[in-house]
Amino acid sequence: MKKRKILKKSCSFLFAILVFSSLFLVNKVQASKMGSHSEIHLIILFNDDRIDTNVNKFIEKSGGAILNTLSQVGGIEVKCEAKLIPEIKSYNTVKALVPNHNVKIPKERTIKFRESRRSKRSSEYQEGDLYKLYQWDIKKVTNNGKSFELGTGSHDVVIAILDSGIDKNHADLKNNLLGGENFIPKNFNGNKTETGEPEDIEDRLGHGTYISGSIAGNGRIKGVAPDIGFKSYRVFDSNGQTNATIVCSAIIKATDDGANVINLSMAGYDIKGKCYWTDPETGIRYDLGDDMAEYELYKRSIEYAVNHNVSVVTASGNDGLDCTDGELLTEFLNKRDKEDGFEYEGVTCEIPGGIDGVINVSATGRNDIIAEYSNYGDGFIHVSAPGGDYSERESIYDMCLSTGIGNSYMFEEGTSIAAPKVSAIAGLMLSKDKTLTPKEIEKKICEKADKLNGNRLKEFYGAGLVNAYNILNKK
Repeated sequence: MKKRKILKKSCSFLFAILVFSSLFLVNKVQASKMGSHSEIHLIILFNDDRIDTNVNKFIEKSGGAILNTLSQVGGIEVKCEAKLIPEIKSYNTVKALVPNHNVKIPKERTIKFRESRRSKRSSEYQEGDLYKLYQWDIKKVTNNGKSFELGTGSHDVVIAILDSGIDKNHADLKNNLLGGENFIPKNFNGNKTETGEPEDIEDRLGHGTYISGSIAGNGRIKGVAPDIGFKSYRVFDSNGQTNATIVCSAIIKATDDGANVINLSMAGYDIKGKCYWTDPETGIRYDLGDDMAEYELYKRSIEYAVNHNVSVVTASGNDGLDCTDGELLTEFLNKRDKEDGFEYEGVTCEIPGGIDGVINVSATGRNDIIAEYSNYGDGFIHVSAPGGDYSERESIYDMCLSTGIGNSYMFEEGTSIAAPKVSAIAGLMLSKDKTLTPKEIEKKICEKADKLNGNRLKEFYGAGLVNAYNILNKK
């Protein structure tokens, strides 16, 4: 493997290969039985971002239903019988369609922080005590806290965190939380704990709370921007599932709400080529076209955000793959999704990190070496940030500490842990100058990054390791 060979040359030691998946998206089709027919959820994208109401009428007349309308990007989510797919495709206004996959967060390496016996009582905990002891990652990005002297952010700038929600009462987060919204519909996937209430942003998983601490934590732990404002947009349900229409609806809403930065600590893959799906109920094989509607939906949603002057930061993914090798990714997808009836031809790209306009982030360990789990690729990675790497010394202290649900703290690792550090830096920059465009923010973050390995391994580190102090220091 090219990555491993280069690493062996650039390191004076070998470290164990132990790949841990963090927030990698696993696709499962939403399908159910309706009478003797198979019913399926579809994403339909129209040409020129314009919804064809004739298609809507046809679906409803045929017994289907329109579940979601994304008028800003010309897309709809529908529920209908699978046999309608060829007829829907026959409309010349339809650009692409695909079954709306369930997207699930697999298990990630997470270790709960436990107080030592010598720890003080909670009433006597000191400001920043855990930051001083364990947050090597935040210290690295802030030059050992020196950037805090130059800027800590403000509530005039809002970072939208699209994730699993937030522990609203966490002592280290509540002062910077500016609200948010739930995008999980009622009884999503038969999950009766989901009420669909917009205000239900409480985190059941912990991932969203963790991400928020890396950005805006201010208490026992510190985020990169400890006084920045943030909103929590809940897009993963209590079982850790979502889909493309939920995520893209949240991107659009966060943009319309006036967010300045969007953090997407998630990663998946989509095909640019032929996609086939075999209905498990009938055995009928459907040609779903020459493009994946999910990819196009993400692309249009991100373009909508960037065109409204919103910076979008993404995680590169946690499969240790060269994401510039589209054929390799297609092979990976075919193996992964075969049991769900999918077959792909063509090249695959990583989403949303492979979409133009985002700042895509790889993860490094404590020793500033690319983490074994981190995806990479020349031109695919813009910058790197600390995400932790347990495999370096098989120590939890090589992972990253942040906030957890129940007013707790957690050690974690992943590219999804690296991305929020970059989102926080973008927020710090906008706190100084709100006229900056997403392109200008990306350019400055890259220019001021610390060069790693003589800046030779750009496929791993992009422009280098992000540094808030370098950006805020005008000397």
